[in-house]
Amino acid sequence: MNARATAVRFGLLASLVLLIIAASSLLGPTSLSWGEVLGREPSRIYWPLRVPRTCLAGLAGAGLAVAGVVLQALFRNPLATPYTLGIASGASLGAALGSLLGISGYWLGMPRLSLLAFFGAILAMSLVYLMAHLRAGRDMTRLLLAGVCIAYMCAAGILLITYLADRAVTNEIVRWMMGSLDRLYPRANLEIAAVLIPVLAYAIYAHRALDLLSIGEQLSASRGVAVGRTVWTCFVLVGVLTAVIVSNCGPIGFVGLMVPHMARTLLGVRTLPLVVGSALIGAAFLAACDGIARVALSLISQHPGEYELPVGVITNIVGAAFFFYLLATRDVSYAPTR
Repeated sequence: MNARATAVRFGLLASLVLLIIAASSLLGPTSLSWGEVLGREPSRIYWPLRVPRTCLAGLAGAGLAVAGVVLQALFRNPLATPYTLGIASGASLGAALGSLLGISGYWLGMPRLSLLAFFGAILAMSLVYLMAHLRAGRDMTRLLLAGVCIAYMCAAGILLITYLADRAVTNEIVRWMMGSLDRLYPRANLEIAAVLIPVLAYAIYAHRALDLLSIGEQLSASRGVAVGRTVWTCFVLVGVLTAVIVSNCGPIGFVGLMVPHMARTLLGVRTLPLVVGSALIGAAFLAACDGIARVALSLISQHPGEYELPVGVITNIVGAAFFFYLLATRDVSYAPTR
């Protein structure tokens, strides 16, 4: 694909993404028109509630998609996701423990439950790092297995907490683990953006190294790539980004797995267009799913607006349907040859 065709595709994609995000902000149990949004009297729902939440969805979707692209390149595995390394499980365990202990409220302007989830994610990431370094070398298989091990350990802890907790706490834990964007607080967007921007910048800067790593470590080293430094820098940056997103939104599934496949179909397999395109598609995808989640139950409920589906339910349904489509219509083998 030449530079002109790529630029045209990115222009069309960016325009479509902005349109989808703007349209999704209008969806909800209380319908809004463009006149109410752009009129002289500002809407009390749109600007204070819908806009920050839609921005949160866009930032979280972009972050998960970028993390998915980076990890799929590092592991050379199209099924790698931001949750592969057990970070989401650590965050879920931290949130579950906070719910069991009745920890609530805010500390320094941040929800205490989100802080516990963040520290749980960082602890899980640290344990994965230590387990992967028990022996010399930088074997990516050890890193992957360490992440799976930590994820199962955290899952066991969550099951134990769920067993010990009463019904109300259990319901709260289950709902948190579904992933939702209704726990918005003023600094959530700023926190995610503050981590997403440097991660995206580094992925763009290291795109050639990631291209080579997606083929093999030996080839990368022979071409002058500092393999160890690149791998662990990506691991830390993606881990912190995932921890921040999960602590604010819960473990929203399938975004980091599905969006890179969609971007790869549209833009090819090279990391530079893939990272930027995945960020755009991820933002639009999660914003659209959140808009659908806000109205889904209102269409069938006798009490519109009283409940809404967690957005994780929608992303899992769409993600499963997407991969059924891939299995039925395409050869899904992963061949990163350039």
